[in-house]
Amino acid sequence: MNPEQELETVARHFRAQGCRWTAQREGIVRAAFATHDHFTAEELLAHSREVDPRVSRATVYRTLLVLEQAGFVEGLDAGDGGRRFEHVLGHAHHDHMVCTQCGAIVEFHDAEIEARQEAAAKEHGFSIERHSLRIYGVCRSCNKKPRSRRRG
Repeated sequence: MNPEQELETVARHFRAQGCRWTAQREGIVRAAFATHDHFTAEELLAHSREVDPRVSRATVYRTLLVLEQAGFVEGLDAGDGGRRFEHVLGHAHHDHMVCTQCGAIVEFHDAEIEARQEAAAKEHGFSIERHSLRIYGVCRSCNKKPRSRRRG
């Protein structure tokens, strides 16, 4: 799916949900989908305001909520009390490891883990619609730091 098709998919979803599809919302979605990094709502607000300084914080948060509920973006607890988001529409599934010291997020895919999850679901008569695995711990870089220099 190319970026314009993704945008049209999102626009149709907003309209189907009874939400107005405005130029500001389109700009917010474009900003969210333009990056493949994990971003906070505040970072999305800043990027959106680069294009349209009138974009409100409330509009960004409401738009993110609709995007997350629809499965177009995925939110994750960053281990620091905040949430980070990523654009997942049209992207291959992957899981995350989150460093509780520095907040680094490492994406990974493991076929064996995927197979074991599917086997567990089948064993319990469960039909998977979607899933998300997050592993919280300390990254390689933070593990190399002396304990007194670690955050937390």
